[in-house]
Amino acid sequence: MGAIRQSVVDRADELAGLNAALNERPALVVLRGRRRVGKSFLLAQAFANERVLALQADEQDEPAHLDLFAREASRLLPGTPSLALDSWDEALRFVDAQARAEPLCLVLDEFQWLCRAQPALPSIVQRHWDRWQRDNVPIVVALAGSALSFMEGLLEHSSPLYGRATYRPLLEPLDYRQAAKFSSMSDPESLLRRFAVLGGTPQYQVWAGDRPLEEIVSDRILTRGVPLYDDPLHLLREGEAIRSPGSYLSVLWSIARGDTRFNQIANRTGANAAGLAQRLERLIEAGYVEFCVPSDPQAKEKRGIYRIADPYFRFWYRYVFPNRSRLELGRVREVADEIVEDLDNHMGFVFEDCCRTWVAKYAPADILGPFDGIGAWWTRDGQSEVDIAAHRDNRYTFLGSVKWKATVDERVLDQLDEARDQIGPKAARAKLALFARHGFTDRLRERAERDGVALVTASDLFETRTP
Repeated sequence: MGAIRQSVVDRADELAGLNAALNERPALVVLRGRRRVGKSFLLAQAFANERVLALQADEQDEPAHLDLFAREASRLLPGTPSLALDSWDEALRFVDAQARAEPLCLVLDEFQWLCRAQPALPSIVQRHWDRWQRDNVPIVVALAGSALSFMEGLLEHSSPLYGRATYRPLLEPLDYRQAAKFSSMSDPESLLRRFAVLGGTPQYQVWAGDRPLEEIVSDRILTRGVPLYDDPLHLLREGEAIRSPGSYLSVLWSIARGDTRFNQIANRTGANAAGLAQRLERLIEAGYVEFCVPSDPQAKEKRGIYRIADPYFRFWYRYVFPNRSRLELGRVREVADEIVEDLDNHMGFVFEDCCRTWVAKYAPADILGPFDGIGAWWTRDGQSEVDIAAHRDNRYTFLGSVKWKATVDERVLDQLDEARDQIGPKAARAKLALFARHGFTDRLRERAERDGVALVTASDLFETRTP
């Protein structure tokens, strides 16, 4: 069989994995990923030349799902009467007969909704899968879902499908360099600003189109009726783990404003500790919030902070959500101007993430070298922090300071030196680096060259050469 056409952005590994599944069937694929990251599109591209039976599930009940499945199944048999299916066991018996007659790909998309309507479905799939595997039936079964905790549960020891998945990719959002391919812009700063607004969700990049950022903000985000105007709200309401979305909005807004610690979020929202802990846990399960601890194998959870995981969600809850009343009145230009003026305050966090990605994925080997973990480091009181910290074998190998400002001077290096001293002996031999939007003062460049400190600009983030 020929190789799959790569017509999706930077999903070569996933396409190769699905190509292997097609060549090695029977194969069971469990594809996880947040909404809008391109799971359905990836499967459609991967199976474009295959005989496919696909069901896109939603919040309907089991009879409605079976009716929809029967209609899709009838398309495999043109000219025959519509099928009538009373159970998933009967539906998979139909699949069995079809796959034994001719190779087939079965796609059950948003699988969590099917299981919510029929909790026994994983066991039913398992029984049929074991038979297909035993008889070497030429079938690929792809179970895709956006409820991350549920889909991960399918892979756990307690699941009927445990140990059966032959390929189980987690489809992540694109990073800043991958997302840049949706734009014809070449200016690094403009590309970083676009990423700070839209993030790496492919569908958001498509909805925004290839246009100036100011136009994206005003016409593609702040204008009523366009998908980006309220998509984060829709996703929150549709989420499997979120039952009463209204109580979660203030939590997300608080984090987007910069309240990263539990007590800060509690003070701003007025939520009691137990209720807030439950909401944060569910937001983490749904993939909207992440809990970060210092980049230190001995870090304790008490030092952890909360962040909104997706750049667009961070942007939306910081700028769109609190201004919805004005936007509903049509005051788009007023809000857009305020956002553009304030965007540099939003850029700091995103620039840190992009620099961290560069260090982990794109930096020359002499910048970082092997590492066990990479993140940020900070003290318990938050008075001292390092934006990028990588460690290996319980010793820090890399420390970096990130500043979204035009020019960085020696004071930033002084602060990084002080932080290294505060960490102690395990950071004594760490490689140091400074990151800036544009550049560095001449005195800093001279000192950095003398001391072996790497200097990285926004332009370097899009290059593969040594900065």
